[in-house]
Amino acid sequence: MTKNVNLLFEYSLFFILVAFSLVLAFFGNFSYAVKDGLSLWIACVIPSLFPYLFITAILTSLSVTAKLSKGLSPLTEKVFNINGAVGYALFISLISGYPIGAKTVADLKNSNALSDTEAVRASAVCSTSSPMFLIGSVGSIMFNDKSFGLTLFLCHLFSVLINGFFFSFYKRKEKNTAKPFYFNNKALDNILYDGVYSAIISILVVGGLITIFYTLTEVLFSLNLLSPIIDLFSLIFNDQNFAKSIVFGAFECTKGLKALSSGGISLFTLPVALAISGFGGLSVIAQSVSFLKGAKIKTAPFLLSKVTSAVISFIIGLIVSIIFYR
Repeated sequence: MTKNVNLLFEYSLFFILVAFSLVLAFFGNFSYAVKDGLSLWIACVIPSLFPYLFITAILTSLSVTAKLSKGLSPLTEKVFNINGAVGYALFISLISGYPIGAKTVADLKNSNALSDTEAVRASAVCSTSSPMFLIGSVGSIMFNDKSFGLTLFLCHLFSVLINGFFFSFYKRKEKNTAKPFYFNNKALDNILYDGVYSAIISILVVGGLITIFYTLTEVLFSLNLLSPIIDLFSLIFNDQNFAKSIVFGAFECTKGLKALSSGGISLFTLPVALAISGFGGLSVIAQSVSFLKGAKIKTAPFLLSKVTSAVISFIIGLIVSIIFYR
């Protein structure tokens, strides 16, 4: 069964890539989309993400991190059914945003600080958007309303914690078998080189995936292949702008939120923005999966967690929106 599924996936991927190549070659000049994707990466992603990639690579290899994780264990074991390492990973994820949480979880797994099952649970909770992005970029710049950005972040944080608690029941009966707090500490004379090398490789992977998905979204939209989905969501929300935002956000989070902001703030603005932020878009998911796969962490539960995160976020956003934005 697994062999047949893998074979079907390979054939599907082959035909998709061939079709994508033909479209790029014969159905229009989409070099502008590639340039826009690279520009987004260079102007926004590298300055905000590279320092955190470097910092987390260094912190994860320090023994101090192990001691901090041990102190957090009583809390994280009760809430998320994971040892204290998830407290450190969640903190890094919250201040840094996508996809730092996934990379931190992968680093902890490779350092034997998390068992296989704990790593799956951790990947569900340590997948967040940063306050700088939600409050600053989305709230203050896109919507020109800092209070909306703050509300967006607080609701996002609450949704993430609920989602993390929900996934604490993943293989609940299985005992945690990790050797917590025994990190593979690197020699101090090599730690800077290893940190820079890890950050550079990670930022290149992130940039490539952002560019690919940005271009893919532009190609599908230009060829009207997204129109049926947009029309469907237009019927549900009775608003074309919401429909475009959801579809764009499913591919690229920033693009979806930017489209959403053009319609101002109404009843469904907050829940849709939260759903887009909680899901992260296929671009962010691909970035996260690239790190999780490298640490041999199961990705199917992680993919499910992004769907549940979007649903939980939408529900919480709708409740808050009814109270404050009706």
